[in-house]
Amino acid sequence: MIACSDASAPPSPALSVRIIPLADSAFEGDVIRLAATLVGESGAESGGAPVTWSVSDTSLAKSAGDGSFALLKPGTERIIARIGAATGTYDLVIGRLAVKRVELTPNTLSLGRGDRIQVSARVLGQGDRVITGRSIAFTSDDSLVAVIGSPGNVIGGPGFLIATGPGSTTIRASVDGVTGIAHAGVVIADTTFALSQYNGSPLPVLIAADTVMFNGVPEFDEVYAESGTMVLSGLMQLRYQLDVRYSQYHVVRTGNTISRELRFQQREFDRGVATAGANGTLAMTSEFIFPLDHTAAPQADGFQVHYRIPGSDSFLDLRYRRQIP
Repeated sequence: MIACSDASAPPSPALSVRIIPLADSAFEGDVIRLAATLVGESGAESGGAPVTWSVSDTSLAKSAGDGSFALLKPGTERIIARIGAATGTYDLVIGRLAVKRVELTPNTLSLGRGDRIQVSARVLGQGDRVITGRSIAFTSDDSLVAVIGSPGNVIGGPGFLIATGPGSTTIRASVDGVTGIAHAGVVIADTTFALSQYNGSPLPVLIAADTVMFNGVPEFDEVYAESGTMVLSGLMQLRYQLDVRYSQYHVVRTGNTISRELRFQQREFDRGVATAGANGTLAMTSEFIFPLDHTAAPQADGFQVHYRIPGSDSFLDLRYRRQIP
């Protein structure tokens, strides 16, 4: 009978999905690609059918949907492949990268005192894979020659190096017990200029005079600009330091005699990076106060500095002459 013919129909063949294992080990940070085939009951494999990919733990790996996976951190990730109604799984072991070596760039530094440079560390693991996210401890064997920023020594960020004095030192970067090194040599490449004129007048220059209160008693005081220096330094990057030194005196009149007693001394100071123009002028940008810029015009024996007073639109014209040892 027709109704009984369905019972004798052969069952559908059992199908499964086989994910082809990786030939090599996989590590955090890798991007891998897998393939899957449809396997019949007899064991015969067929490919070409569309595969739907997924992972069981998205914190360990991220699927791109095409069989490629970004491995995020160590662990065992179950990868799932579906072809039609058939499913297969593959447990992928994601290894932790072990630090094999640390490379510093640059690995040789020839610096002038005052130079600043960023030293970078490249951390490498198995198969020269780049490792990121590990804490790097930078140190200098001699802080009198160079200092470098590290998590425990904040100088401007990890790896930020400042050449502090003449000599040579070894810079080290350590990660998980593995250390890379760079060699730094520092020379004195300073040129010092002495302040000789303040707003067009030779030093010392009287810049203020008034009655003030000192210890609750009124007295007449004078303020003089008396000295200052300009220092240009650095081999890799021209740097500047500027200062003007002021003294405040109590003026004492006894008959026709005038004497002055020192009350206070103070200093106007700035430092930063200088860029030389084609005609020898300097554009100076402060690293001490932001925003603050100055300019300097070359003279036969020094520079005429147009110094912007911090926090105002006023300027000082300062004449610095080269100091002869």
